[in-house]
Amino acid sequence: MTRPGWASAERVLLLGGTIYSPVSPFATAMLVEGDTIAWLGEDSAGDTHRDAVDRVVDLRGRLVTPGFVDAHVHATSTGLTLTGLDLTGTASLREALDLLEARARSLRGGVILGHGWDETRWPEGRGPTRQEIDRATWGSVVYLSRVDVHSAAVSSALAAMVPGLAALPGYDAEGPLSREAHHAVREAALDSVTAGQRDAAQAVMRARCAELGIVAMHEMAGPTISGEDDLAALLATSEREPGPLVTGYWGELAERGGIDRARALGAYGVAGDLFVDGAIGSRTACLCEPYADAPSTSGAAYLDSAAVAGHVVSATSAGLQAGFHVIGDAASDAVIAGFEAAAAELGDAAVRALGHRLEHAELLTDAHIATMARLGIVASMQPMFDGLWGGQGGMYEQRLGAARAARMNRFADLVAAGVVTAFGSDAPVTSLGPWDAVSAAVHHTVPGQRLSSRAAFSAHTRAGWRAVGEQSSGVLAPGAAAHFAVWSVDEVVVQAPDDRLSAWSTDPRSGTPGLPALGPGSALPSCERTVIAGRTVFDTGMLD
Repeated sequence: MTRPGWASAERVLLLGGTIYSPVSPFATAMLVEGDTIAWLGEDSAGDTHRDAVDRVVDLRGRLVTPGFVDAHVHATSTGLTLTGLDLTGTASLREALDLLEARARSLRGGVILGHGWDETRWPEGRGPTRQEIDRATWGSVVYLSRVDVHSAAVSSALAAMVPGLAALPGYDAEGPLSREAHHAVREAALDSVTAGQRDAAQAVMRARCAELGIVAMHEMAGPTISGEDDLAALLATSEREPGPLVTGYWGELAERGGIDRARALGAYGVAGDLFVDGAIGSRTACLCEPYADAPSTSGAAYLDSAAVAGHVVSATSAGLQAGFHVIGDAASDAVIAGFEAAAAELGDAAVRALGHRLEHAELLTDAHIATMARLGIVASMQPMFDGLWGGQGGMYEQRLGAARAARMNRFADLVAAGVVTAFGSDAPVTSLGPWDAVSAAVHHTVPGQRLSSRAAFSAHTRAGWRAVGEQSSGVLAPGAAAHFAVWSVDEVVVQAPDDRLSAWSTDPRSGTPGLPALGPGSALPSCERTVIAGRTVFDTGMLD
């Protein structure tokens, strides 16, 4: 990821704060020259730079950290959710239908795109039927994605726009659609979004990221997801307009022309949401054993090990990062077997050199993790999946049973094995909110998979840069890119709460940089300024 054309040329001195820097743990001051961090140290030494800078910022005790990287997003869909019909907070089917009807009244017959319903949280225990949607919207074109975006409830008008829909796997005449039927209606629904609506949605999404201290994001595009024009527009905007930097991925098999399209678009990899399977919530994640609450199905398999191997070989030979969406254990078996076959053909070193990646990777075995470590495969994961759906009685336990649910999202095991583990939101599947994600990883519902606050923070900052081949970004150090955020925090501590430790430490003599307290009841940090390539892209005005 190159530094953008809009990078700052100013010299700015920050004084009087707490600088989170492992290379300078006692730093209270930082000098930024243009788009680069030039110096870190204590205020007394920092004063010597006052006369040589354009601006001095008095931090007044605030915490400065590297900015977050969201390693898996869908910008346009997230922006549409932020500005449109958001069903993520609905407590019942009735409430969702009432919101849908109100949206239809306001749009007066326009296309309705909504997101976020979750029947496992509703007393009715089911999604909306086609008849209920038609009745609530008077025959409008309606697409309502489930929270995992692997199934959707649609109106009759939208279904009629897809020739041959009834013959596709996952079709249901009344209820939500999944599998290939869902992919077809999603593509038709997104085709209804105009260029103006797309650009506005992307702008809203990037602005929201900046407000949350997110300095970079990895966009997961591909056929049936967001399209070539969508990715091209987002990458162009990132280069032209100040805001979070974007690394693009194009999720299409090499044998279908994916490599050529990825290169033409300027994508970093022919990877991302290249689906091997679906999602647990929609019962389309591919499992070795049937679903506990639906014994008639083990999910959906979209790619086998031979297809995975062929794609990895082609991408590696082309010098591009490969990667796949994979969630279920059977899907993970296929992916790992595919990587092993590719490594047998090309050699471990050739595969490892590209830093290929897996998105989600929720249900892994020890053998899977060992192969990922050996072949340098990045785990791109979402802590809020566990935060929302893990634990006793959660959706994972409902779908999988307690034993399998306890093996989900093995953050600690992956990090311990040396696998680069990069955190993201999969927005709009979960909300943008990096401190929420860090806290969810620290408080994993399976105690043995909890990370320290430092490890979780690193996974949401430095690891996101490492996942796209940048080794020096994501840390505050001389020579590093000036991508950082300034936070208002209640308390800075050295250790996250951990049952294995007697207490938190707030003693600065430890020489370990501190992070905000993330214990139960602790207020999460509030972002006051976000700086990318030395340029302020979000500011509350509280530091002026």
